[in-house]
Amino acid sequence: MKISEPDPTTLRDALKGSLQAVDALVTTIQPGVYKLAVHVLGHRDDAADATQEILLKIVTHLSAFRSESALSTWVWRVAYNHLMTAKTRKAESPEVSLDAIAERLEQGLEFAANITQSRGDPGPLTPQDKLEARQVALSCTQSMLMALDREQRLAYVIDTVFNLDSREAAAVVGISPEAYRQRVSRARRRLDAFMSQSCGLANPDAACQCERQLPAVRHLSKLHGVDRGAVVALHKPEMEEAERHFVAFTRVADAAAMLRTHPDYQAPEAQRAAILAVLRQEGFVQGSRPQ
Repeated sequence: MKISEPDPTTLRDALKGSLQAVDALVTTIQPGVYKLAVHVLGHRDDAADATQEILLKIVTHLSAFRSESALSTWVWRVAYNHLMTAKTRKAESPEVSLDAIAERLEQGLEFAANITQSRGDPGPLTPQDKLEARQVALSCTQSMLMALDREQRLAYVIDTVFNLDSREAAAVVGISPEAYRQRVSRARRRLDAFMSQSCGLANPDAACQCERQLPAVRHLSKLHGVDRGAVVALHKPEMEEAERHFVAFTRVADAAAMLRTHPDYQAPEAQRAAILAVLRQEGFVQGSRPQ
């Protein structure tokens, strides 16, 4: 999924202040903006807040758009600039460390081994076990992504998840295409090296398998509760989508393939209504636009 381009009529009417056209414009670009925010910020609630702020910036500054380029390119720039400095509920500094992730995974394996030693082999995986293992995979790969600084993370997500052309992506980021490709390459090397050493999905000989982390994940969930805003695909349609792509992508065995197994996370349904309410209140729609 990329950030979609609205049809010319919708854009023209939105520029004139039509509430219906603004709603259609937001509907078109919201999914891509939200997906970008989820991957960059790593938390559903943070992504929802950032998406709403980005969409409000876009619709209240449409007059700044120049039609020399596609609207989606301008939307990318607004989203990129906002996400580079967006606040999050959990501090990102210092960034999540790949070494810390490796240590946590090792602790999970030790916990599972102790459980097996005391209670015996848990037996074949149930359908619920497999579902939870998929969620572990989604959560773990997002954690690996969060180990990149935000500048690298944005470039990597734009390239890997959205497959944006390097020239367009470089224009969005504000650097040369060569510098952009180098930035993405550095991020790829870091994540691929980590996964090839630590992740059983990328390397069958690696010790860590998602299902072997389940005892520790369940134990921590009981102790601390479930973070409902975290990036774990809890919605049934999202999990079904992830499942459809999971096996095919994991055969490629790298970090980029794993991130592409993530579903198109569903943006909050109430978000559009909230944006339109703000626009009405501030007078940014037809019939009430400030002069």
